[in-house]
Amino acid sequence: MLDFMYCNPTKLMFGRSMEGRIGEEVAALPGSPKKALIVYGGGSAVRSGLLDLVRNSLAEAGLTVLAKGGVRPNPTVEFVRELIAFARAEGVDCLVAVGGGSCIDTAKAAAVGIPYEGDVWDFYCARAQVTRALPVAAVLTIPAAGSEQSIRSVISNGDVKTGIGSPLIRPRIAIINPERFFTIPEKFAAAGLFDMMSHILERYFTNTQNVDYTSGQAEAALRSIMRAARAIVRNPQDYDAWSAAGLAGSFAHNGYFGLGHVEDWACHGIEHALSGWRSEIIHGAGLAVVTPAWMRYVWKENPERFMRFGREVFGVDAADPADAIEETVKRLVAFLKDIRLPTTLSELTDEPVPVDEIARLATRAPLGNFKRLAAEDVVAILNLARGG
Repeated sequence: MLDFMYCNPTKLMFGRSMEGRIGEEVAALPGSPKKALIVYGGGSAVRSGLLDLVRNSLAEAGLTVLAKGGVRPNPTVEFVRELIAFARAEGVDCLVAVGGGSCIDTAKAAAVGIPYEGDVWDFYCARAQVTRALPVAAVLTIPAAGSEQSIRSVISNGDVKTGIGSPLIRPRIAIINPERFFTIPEKFAAAGLFDMMSHILERYFTNTQNVDYTSGQAEAALRSIMRAARAIVRNPQDYDAWSAAGLAGSFAHNGYFGLGHVEDWACHGIEHALSGWRSEIIHGAGLAVVTPAWMRYVWKENPERFMRFGREVFGVDAADPADAIEETVKRLVAFLKDIRLPTTLSELTDEPVPVDEIARLATRAPLGNFKRLAAEDVVAILNLARGG
């Protein structure tokens, strides 16, 4: 295990009706914010009444409240720029994201862009480092990205989809009410459930030695998410299943499962290139296609790690590494099919995938640590993912 320092100041408020307490919590933040900007996506936050609930709670706590909708999946830097200009003109001093990962990532991007004199994209292309950020709070409506507790924000600019990480953008408050997940459309629910699994897998598949504690915690979390996912497919209003998934998903991306590790993130890098190419590709669905192919390509780098994964998560008991890995991947694919996710590129999109271009985009920066991937490796992985 490597040396590490870990600090997670997010106040997690979990359970029924917690949204109504957002105002008192934001008002009590350091600096006593006075003017809040709610950032949300489409009409679901309006139709469900959640937007009004959050707005009223903030107003009752004495804050001036503004709201700006329009965040879309795979959020764009153009919208972030609009948000920054609006917030500066209004004198906003805190942001409240109401939605999923796209809304929260957008609020985080605006939080660093508002006090910065240059263009916010400077942070995402490493021309600037985050030194200041407005406080961000999050009211979660879909458990997937884990952005409500993470230090990450991912934004698209044309066909480039990339991210930043800073403790300054970790939300100060995260509110999770599993009842809010009951009406998530099936394809988004399934994609979100695998996205949270992927956040754990990107940390689990490491060559760092002596990480048994976090490995065991990760294996338990993966099993819990899979049980919850199968229950949710049967009954989308299963509060207990959504509670398990919501809690696991929030901790999946707050750094806990990677303590003392060298993390990988190759599957995310490849998927970001895919959904940067076609913004209609749902992130978790793209990961469901990429991950089994990545596993088949890289397992020989550390067969013992993959055999442990198969044994502890899927109950695979095979002595031969090649047989164990093949059976493990088969069981992973079977699970993905059980929750109705695509597992091949041909199921993911009707468009011919330009694998060479995707590989170029994915490898603009160093990709992967379990196995460092060059463009030709990504091409090979995408070819494994093609399907019939």
